[in-house]
Amino acid sequence: MNDRLDISSEPEFGPPRDDSDQGRKPRPFLGVKFDCCGIYSRIYQNKKATHYVGNCPKCAKQIRVRIGHGGSDNRFFTAF
Repeated sequence: MNDRLDISSEPEFGPPRDDSDQGRKPRPFLGVKFDCCGIYSRIYQNKKATHYVGNCPKCAKQIRVRIGHGGSDNRFFTAF
C-alpha cells in the first residue's frame, strides 16, 4: 500500500497568529564556561535587570553576575 496523502491544501486551524512577537528584543545573556565541568552555557539577565543568573548544565552549580555601572564589555567568562 503506497497511498500518499497531500496535506498542502489543508486550511490552518486555530486563531490567527499574532505577529507582534517579531519585534521582541532578544534576552541579554553572557556566555560562560563552567570550569567545574568544562561545559559552555549561557546565563540570562533576570527580570529586574540587576544580575545575570544561571546554572552549570551538568552539576547545577549556580552563578550570579551583578550588573553595575562601569562594568565589563566582555560577553564571555569562565566560572571557577
